[in-house]
Amino acid sequence: MQALVTGANSGIGHAISARLARAGWNLLLTGLEPAVEQLPAAMQAAGAPHAAALAGDLTQPGFAARLNDLVEGSGRPLTLLVNCAGASRACSFLDQDDDDWDRLVAINLTAAFRLSRALARGMIAHGQGGAIVNIASIAYVSGGANPAYGAAKAGLVALTYNLAQELGPHGIRVNAVAPGVIATEMVRNAFPGDRFARLERSVSERTPLRRLGTPEDVASVVEFLGSDASSFVTGAVLPVTGGIELLPTLGRFLGPEA
Repeated sequence: MQALVTGANSGIGHAISARLARAGWNLLLTGLEPAVEQLPAAMQAAGAPHAAALAGDLTQPGFAARLNDLVEGSGRPLTLLVNCAGASRACSFLDQDDDDWDRLVAINLTAAFRLSRALARGMIAHGQGGAIVNIASIAYVSGGANPAYGAAKAGLVALTYNLAQELGPHGIRVNAVAPGVIATEMVRNAFPGDRFARLERSVSERTPLRRLGTPEDVASVVEFLGSDASSFVTGAVLPVTGGIELLPTLGRFLGPEA
């Protein structure tokens, strides 16, 4: 089994990589330098039989081909692609400029399209099937705190549906995971100082499970979608949100005397 994980150097991508390493996967990792270059040794120590990394910018048109070369050079067919790399920041619609829109759509949507296209061809050629897991966001239905991010994640979900139909006959399953508010470094940096503590209190109060999610919560679902345990699951979007998107029950709307 061999997986390629994008955005592997931090947050959810790092947690996914570590979980797959513990499960005995061979790993190919990509992310920004220099952090990603230190990952192979750590992942092999965690249990990966083999691990390699290629640092670079997924938004560059030629980078998907370089990652495909990394896969082909490994001598092992790719079993799982995890499109996890992404970026966001809090920004209102009226304040978002064209450059920021283009940058966020490029990393959150276009990069996943290019890489999936490049690597799916190899999966088909090897004839052993496989899985693609896209890390979307519950922002695909809520809009999120940034219009470009929400629109890109909605596009990623639509891409998931399309690829599930096109690649299914080749034995390639394509699913998405839609995290809610996850306590990652990116989220903490977006809400500095006491703003993160206030965010945590507010979100926890609105979430049925009364807490934020962790990167490991997402990683466990990705492992399931990449494994034979989900062999008849494709075209699915699995929320990992603690239930934050659910409407309150009528009793909670009406108050304690209802």
